[in-house]
Amino acid sequence: MTDYRAPASDPPRQARRFVSSLAISVTTSSADTVVTVSGEIDLAVSDSLRKALEEELQFTPAALIADLSAVTFCDSSGFTALVQIRGKAETAGVPFILVTQERALLRPMSLLGLDAVFTVHPTLDSARDALTR
Repeated sequence: MTDYRAPASDPPRQARRFVSSLAISVTTSSADTVVTVSGEIDLAVSDSLRKALEEELQFTPAALIADLSAVTFCDSSGFTALVQIRGKAETAGVPFILVTQERALLRPMSLLGLDAVFTVHPTLDSARDALTR
């Protein structure tokens, strides 16, 4: 068995600080409100996402669509925020739809059983088509 020890001359490793970036934009119409999200959803930004969705839900749109097509990562705090919004939307009688084809979201949703909780469409057009049926 080999025991590896760093040479005494190696400088100590610096702690790295990771900062999440999340962009949120909102588009409203008489048919729906689309909250478009891009970036990574983690503990640092999940509260901002929840607040943005809650704010739009206060206006009782005909439908609330979270377009997560450009989201590359979502941790448990992000999924928790989305579940909370889904519950509030259901209480308000507002359809809540997620839009994504990203494996980074679909895979954990499937593993957590959230694919049975959320209505998910691969594109914004397919989400809107489903609302008009």
